[in-house]
Amino acid sequence: MKKEKFTLGDSRNRLALLGYLILAGFLLVAVRLLWIQIISGTELGQRAVTQVTEKIKRHTPRGRIVDRNGEELAVSIMVNSLYVNPDEMNKSAKPGKTGEFRDVPRIAAQKLAPVLNISEASLYEDFTLKGQFVWIKRMLEPRDYQQVVAIIKENKLPGLHFISESKRYYTKKSMAAQVLGFVGTDDSGLSGLELALDSILKGAETRQTIKTDAMGRVIADKNTDPEETKEKTMVATVYLTIDSKMQFVIEDALDDAMKRTKSVGAAVLIMDPHTGAVLAMGSRPTFDPNNFGDYPAASWLNRAISIIYEPGSVFKPIVGTMGLSEGLITPDTPVNDTGSIRIADRVISNWDDTGMGLIKFEDVIKFSVNTGMVQLGMKLGAQKEIDWAKKYGFGKATGIELPSEEDGILYDPKNMYEPDIATLAIGQGIAVTPLQELRAICAIANGGELLKPYIIDRIVAPNGEVIRRGRKQVVRNVITPEVAAQMRGMMEKVVSEGGGKAARIQGYRIAGKTGTAQKIADEGGYAPGKYIASFVGFVPADKPQYAMLVMLDTPKGAFYGSQVSAPVFRDTLQQILVAKGIQPSSSEGLPSFEAHVKPGQKEKPLKPVPELKEKDGQWVVPDFAGFDARAITAVLGKGQLVLEPYGSGKAYKQIPAGGTAVDPGTKIEIWFR
Repeated sequence: MKKEKFTLGDSRNRLALLGYLILAGFLLVAVRLLWIQIISGTELGQRAVTQVTEKIKRHTPRGRIVDRNGEELAVSIMVNSLYVNPDEMNKSAKPGKTGEFRDVPRIAAQKLAPVLNISEASLYEDFTLKGQFVWIKRMLEPRDYQQVVAIIKENKLPGLHFISESKRYYTKKSMAAQVLGFVGTDDSGLSGLELALDSILKGAETRQTIKTDAMGRVIADKNTDPEETKEKTMVATVYLTIDSKMQFVIEDALDDAMKRTKSVGAAVLIMDPHTGAVLAMGSRPTFDPNNFGDYPAASWLNRAISIIYEPGSVFKPIVGTMGLSEGLITPDTPVNDTGSIRIADRVISNWDDTGMGLIKFEDVIKFSVNTGMVQLGMKLGAQKEIDWAKKYGFGKATGIELPSEEDGILYDPKNMYEPDIATLAIGQGIAVTPLQELRAICAIANGGELLKPYIIDRIVAPNGEVIRRGRKQVVRNVITPEVAAQMRGMMEKVVSEGGGKAARIQGYRIAGKTGTAQKIADEGGYAPGKYIASFVGFVPADKPQYAMLVMLDTPKGAFYGSQVSAPVFRDTLQQILVAKGIQPSSSEGLPSFEAHVKPGQKEKPLKPVPELKEKDGQWVVPDFAGFDARAITAVLGKGQLVLEPYGSGKAYKQIPAGGTAVDPGTKIEIWFR
């Protein structure tokens, strides 16, 4: 049988060929679909999602930081952050009415640069990038946000969008700035308690998905992936031991002292000497943590814990307790003060270069006699001086819950020569932090207990459970109650009879010690004409409730601690004692309540002290203008009303006003000058 030759002229052959081609086409499509759906499906699907979505990190609000009474110091608020979708901005550009291309990125950069305080060139570069998400400015101020919204609407600018973010806000601005610290734009704590407690305060991290269409236009920008959100959506609240009212008083005193003395820096601390709780902690120079980037890094330094200095004469009570404990002296031990004393090749003189002759050791403390302290130091010797200094906690950080605390510096007794032993007794050759010095003085105030300072009162979970509580921690008993009482008596005479008279508060028993130390130069040795002036003490001397240290760094003009630091101690504690209702131990020397009489004026009759009047179960507040805080406190106490004082002197303004009826326990705010 003869085989037929295949030709396209035959209609059957053409149909068969067409059928084969169609079948081959279907097979190719099927293979391609199989490749896309099964082999490359996952990869292509991810690529498609990537082209129309963008994921960004967000954080839920940080936990609050409040004072011991719940007054807010650091909170988180929701603000708007601006970002651009460059693809949307560029793809949405259309020719203008004249047919020319409308350069949207250029227009947007020109209009927004002045409001955002970002250069036009930098904005234009961001607007012309490839992609769907570029941050432009995080956490806009409400006023700036409103302006940006208006510009976007007025100029019909596509591609610009907002996302709500949590921003840290410090309600008291610069108050306790170094204690609180600050956070960065990524919600990470960068200094202070914000850094130390970052794991506790930090909000939950979430991821927000930005979805766009094929043109790059945002079609959804508020979708949060639930599976990527951490379980923690509410954060604990941190209560500090800080008392906002006390903090306000010391900050005000610091500002006044800096202005008056032109010091380059300062620190003030108030502690409860019986628990170690820090009630106030201030440092200068300072900054506003809401805008920390506008201030030099030096202002972020917490001088209460992060600088070390030679304490000078405020160290003498500590050395005095060493001698008392070792049985080398008593308060009545006679000491021969010749005005100067030679130790090896070093001559050490009194601050006034004069001698007092034969005196008691209590006079050595009272009048800050260097020669008497040097004699005691030589009796103690190097090993005992250093051993006792370590018992008091010097040379090692206290362990307070704040970052960047310094250890201080102590000699190795093996390397001490006779002049080193002598100068250590007058507070030279040792470097301490203000907190270390105050803690040591607290041990004298409380009867001998060296306490671990703390600044966190409690941490409370969102459900109200207290997950951490600050408490008194006794590191060790340093001295006996008898030795502590002896030194308290000597320190009280410093203020009542000796070099610390400027710290006296009429009617109150004050114990304290002045200190003036030469400042160590950066290149070594002492800087000529530069001093650290300080005062440390506690009140009342017989039953201490508050211990306080004032340190001024390089004051101009007067530089003795008795001249510049003691008055800060006095004025600050006077306000606090009145505000807290701590009654004076005697009325001797207390000011009368008559109105002030200027020179040349006729003396006015005594102004009668106002009285509270009861009305329907409430108290009618008098007009207190012209009266001092002591008189006002006595009046308010009868009605269980609480004075909130601001400043010192005579009252000139009050809230609520005179004549207002209030309930028992109401706080009466009064301004003095």
